[in-house]
Amino acid sequence: MRKLFSWLGVAGLAAGLLLIAANVIMHFMGVSASYNIGDPSKFEFRLISFWHIGLALACIGLLLGLVSRRL
Repeated sequence: MRKLFSWLGVAGLAAGLLLIAANVIMHFMGVSASYNIGDPSKFEFRLISFWHIGLALACIGLLLGLVSRRL
């Protein structure tokens, strides 16, 4: 179980940091880096930036890493 949490923590942290880096790079390119969670057929657009998703994944990865060290 400890090894699983450790791997998931590393994967979550890496995915989060990659999304944050992608957002920074796309910002300098002039492109809006966001994900739509709304329904485009109903003209509902709820955009969430990549850095929000990346920050959440990185925090989950850090928490899993801390849990794996405590086991």
